Amino acid sequence: MTVLLLAGLLAACQQAPPPQPAPPSTPQNGYGATERAFVELAIATDEQALRLLDLTENASLKENRNIELAELRKLLDAPYVNNHAGHDMPGMPTDAEIQLASTSPDALRQFVHTHLTESLEVVRSAGSAITHPPTAEVVKLMERHRTAELAAG
Repeated sequence: MTVLLLAGLLAACQQAPPPQPAPPSTPQNGYGATERAFVELAIATDEQALRLLDLTENASLKENRNIELAELRKLLDAPYVNNHAGHDMPGMPTDAEIQLASTSPDALRQFVHTHLTESLEVVRSAGSAITHPPTAEVVKLMERHRTAELAAG
């Protein structure tokens, strides 16, 4: 009996370890979780920013956000759900800020500038993490927009 038990243990030790689970299936340079998270955040931010920018006379700011939104929506691989509604995040004007901006030109200028600078930081940060080429192109577009908008004052 002891011989059979020992033989069984030795046989078990010589077996290959169980296979490891496969990594998540995202092809190299594919549209993955990082890209989807960025796209969803950028859509939420641009939609909220448009509410702020509608208070300005600057048509190019609004046009740029609409161009970005169209390009971002093309990247979605599933229906869009705004998981960021009501959040207070860098680059995304809050409802309270939009309300204040509607009554104060100084606040409007400040909140537009804050949107541009903070969303530029988010875009630059995303640029180093995005590997999906079409998403990377939209990131570059957004960076060009923010850089030019800030330079224009």
